Amino acid sequence: MLARYVLVLVIAVIVLSPLAYVATGVGQNALALGQDLVVLGDGSLYSSPRAEALYSLTLPLRIQQLLLYPLLLLLVQVSGLAVRLRAGLAGRWVPRLQHIPGFRWLDRLLGRLFLSDVALVILYVSLFTLGLTLVNLPLSFYQGYVLGHQFGLSTQTIEAWARDFALGLGLDLAMTLVLFVGFYGLLKLMPRRWPLVGGMAMAILAFAMVLLEPILVTPLFYEITPVTDPALRARIDTMAARAGVVIDQVSVIDASTKTTAVNAYFTGLGDASQIVLWDTLLAYPPDEVDVVIAHEMGHWVYHHVLLMLMLGCAGGWFFLFALRFWLHRVWQRLGWTGPDDVAGYPYLLAVLAFVSILALPFMNGLSRVAENQADDFALRIGQRPAAMSRMFKRLAVENLAMLDVAPWEEVIFYSHPPLGERIEKAERVHSSQ
Repeated sequence: MLARYVLVLVIAVIVLSPLAYVATGVGQNALALGQDLVVLGDGSLYSSPRAEALYSLTLPLRIQQLLLYPLLLLLVQVSGLAVRLRAGLAGRWVPRLQHIPGFRWLDRLLGRLFLSDVALVILYVSLFTLGLTLVNLPLSFYQGYVLGHQFGLSTQTIEAWARDFALGLGLDLAMTLVLFVGFYGLLKLMPRRWPLVGGMAMAILAFAMVLLEPILVTPLFYEITPVTDPALRARIDTMAARAGVVIDQVSVIDASTKTTAVNAYFTGLGDASQIVLWDTLLAYPPDEVDVVIAHEMGHWVYHHVLLMLMLGCAGGWFFLFALRFWLHRVWQRLGWTGPDDVAGYPYLLAVLAFVSILALPFMNGLSRVAENQADDFALRIGQRPAAMSRMFKRLAVENLAMLDVAPWEEVIFYSHPPLGERIEKAERVHSSQ
């Protein structure tokens, strides 16, 4: 009974928390704050007042999500709500599906994996995902729409935001259903060897997603065009020749339809690799754009996407074997019918969340190493340390990014080195030339 009361309290905190952030008045007054970096008499740089204001809201939001999401999932499990939801679906809704023409024939065709089991997983995961989305909707709207407009970072209409949110939800739900229908199917069909097959399937799916996302997913949200500026293309070819690589594809997405922020990234594998630039970046001076492209070339040269993907797959495989051991120890205590009981779905998500939290310092640390390597590559190939320093300063202004953060925050949350460190590195190289 206590778990139910705590569950209601946590849901209330999540749903109502945007009101607490709005009540601070920080966002409402954000546009009156300066956006430029603060430069002291000794040349020291500090984040802009507007960036500081945004940081005062986003840091507690990050911590809230980090802590409350797994707590909510665990409370759904220990309160008995997860088991009751499965019992209700299995007792009332799944039997109704059996009257659909062809259901029984497909059921016999599937053999040991009954169609009713698949239907139960689909219903359960869908309802639970939609329920979580509903609980988090006020917070998602505040973070995704309200904050961006309050701080001058968003150019989206509310209709465009709602479209992207709904489309993202549909894609997430589809992918979640594929993953967990496969997961519970393997648990039922191969109760002892499922981690072996599951690890292979996970690796194949991960590699497929890296290859297919730029082709199938990104175009749903952005218009993608190849770089057509001959001067920019010529500079790219010059840097690529200097680096000894061939850059076949550099694309531009119309990020300005959604944001004023600036970004670029490297994606894909092998011959399907590409550098993607946000169109907001192209307003920067050419030498600063070249620094960004040289940085992304560094990711290409060092195979960072492939290495991180392989590491993630290896870690995921190890997790599956550990999960098999753990599920056999806890399923009876939690009131499941077996390790393959879909009533354990919230518990699985909670375990994934806790493991992800524990892995954050390690994975973000590796990511920061990769970003430092790419910065060093850009300094060596681009040979424009002064332009890199200016670009990072401009990036801090445009994206309202903090120059420096507390060490614990960098370890937990930051996949890139703080901009202050990157500016200092570029200026050290410039002064040594």
